[in-house]
Amino acid sequence: MSVILAADIGGTSCKLGVFDEELNLIEKWEIPTDISEEGSHILADVLDSFRSKEEILGFKVEECLGTGLGMPGPVDFEKGILNGCINLNIKGKRSIATIFSELSGSAAIVDNDANVAALGEQSKGAGHGHSEVVMITLGTGVGGGVISEGRLIHGTGGSGGEIGHITVDFDGRFQCNCGKKGCLETVASATGMVNLAGYHSDDHENSVLIAAIKEGTLTSKAIVDAAMTGDPLAEFVVEEAARYLAVAMSSISVITNPGYFVFGGGVSRAGRYLTDKIKKYYDSLIFPPAADDVEIVMAELGNDAGMYGAARLVKQYLI
Repeated sequence: MSVILAADIGGTSCKLGVFDEELNLIEKWEIPTDISEEGSHILADVLDSFRSKEEILGFKVEECLGTGLGMPGPVDFEKGILNGCINLNIKGKRSIATIFSELSGSAAIVDNDANVAALGEQSKGAGHGHSEVVMITLGTGVGGGVISEGRLIHGTGGSGGEIGHITVDFDGRFQCNCGKKGCLETVASATGMVNLAGYHSDDHENSVLIAAIKEGTLTSKAIVDAAMTGDPLAEFVVEEAARYLAVAMSSISVITNPGYFVFGGGVSRAGRYLTDKIKKYYDSLIFPPAADDVEIVMAELGNDAGMYGAARLVKQYLI
């Protein structure tokens, strides 16, 4: 049986899947990620787990159509090289595609995990197969992927689609992990919403969030929950985060003109409450012709998006 193997590798677990050539999922499972010894066991563990399914599912790793790998770090897509990854304890550059191909005896391809999640949602999820899709992942930071004409945009050095580092806060109030200030993720991620709440807390002293701000225990979930009950500080923070997201989206729209903006990640669990606010600001900012037929939707594949996207990499680039 001709199959595609897919692995979405995270710092805690690796989500593995076997797909047919039409990207129908045959079976999925997870294994723990062993990050000891600079992550040197991860690829071998993934391969061993795939091999454990050969007899049960009736395939051979060596005869598969290819293996797609999603990794949580910067990837040189053309060369298949991961340029270090803190979450996996990998230091320096590692030729992931070559290493896995030599271990398995079959072709392999690797990309950043945010990119493969975007590709998964575009091909089998909320993007509904549209050729122009942007996914924005709202978690601790802001990740994402940009798909144009059905293909991921990587750029010259692999930084294409780094949506979280679009400059939107020109006051530069908060430090970003990238080293600069003003990035979208400093004001619109889970961390960014907490940043905003602390910054504006003196203006809303009666907010239910004040105690958690002083204790350093405030979370984005608490902010969204409080906003839904009418807390003034929480409402202000969500409005500000939505406005900053809309600013970034309006810039993206006049470059790739997507048909879908897909939101995923923990903060996106706020659902329509958040996306309705984003749309309000987006509609007021966007170049009118670029606003036609644009949908702002929630991701549909959940934690499986990266696995589907990794499989799609194989179908798109290796077959």
